[in-house]
Amino acid sequence: MTNAGPPASLWLRGEDTKRGPRPAYTLEQLADACVRIADAQGLRAVSMRLVAQDLGTAAASLYRYVNGKDDLMALMADSVGAEYDYPALTGDVRTDILAITVQSRGIHHRHPWLSQIQPTSLGPQSMRYLDQMAGALSPTGLSATATMTGIALLTGWVTSFAAQEAAGLSAGSSADSGAEHISALLTHGDYPHLVALYASADINSSATESIDNNTAFEAGIDALLFGIAQ
Repeated sequence: MTNAGPPASLWLRGEDTKRGPRPAYTLEQLADACVRIADAQGLRAVSMRLVAQDLGTAAASLYRYVNGKDDLMALMADSVGAEYDYPALTGDVRTDILAITVQSRGIHHRHPWLSQIQPTSLGPQSMRYLDQMAGALSPTGLSATATMTGIALLTGWVTSFAAQEAAGLSAGSSADSGAEHISALLTHGDYPHLVALYASADINSSATESIDNNTAFEAGIDALLFGIAQ
């Protein structure tokens, strides 16, 4: 028995595999309808029925384009990738990575549901993103595996950070509340290393109050880049 391999990408499926009239809508139109619904009502509201209603057709007709809701999620995630405006690469890894990730964070802000999606297939916009990220990391001379791992780590940081922001958390408030909570527990156990740390001047100063989300976001990117390509 031979391995059938991964399922064909949604964007590469031939129209001749579906019998019947020629499709009346494009994948972009389906994606736009999904994004409109998710932006207005949240990700859970996205369904074959509501997408069909937005397009003015019957839910059953959508199966000429997609196999189900997983395909709709993939369309949505790829669609918002069109919002990137990729500048020419400079050859400076930090500059080029920040040019991409700052935009990615902004896209997550505009579409908070994006962090909840794990696409089952990649579309043209997602491929453009991967290509730009690979180009930004190319001066490091990393192997293909290391490069793709680095892209995954950086993308994961943006997604996680933006999700916390969408939940109303800020770097300064999180640092302050975390420090206060730990300080309150130090006297209730044997934690010599934490005691020494919290006795240091930088912890007891007001430094954490000056940390804003932009600073914290870039610090995370810098830390990851240090580990990915020293």
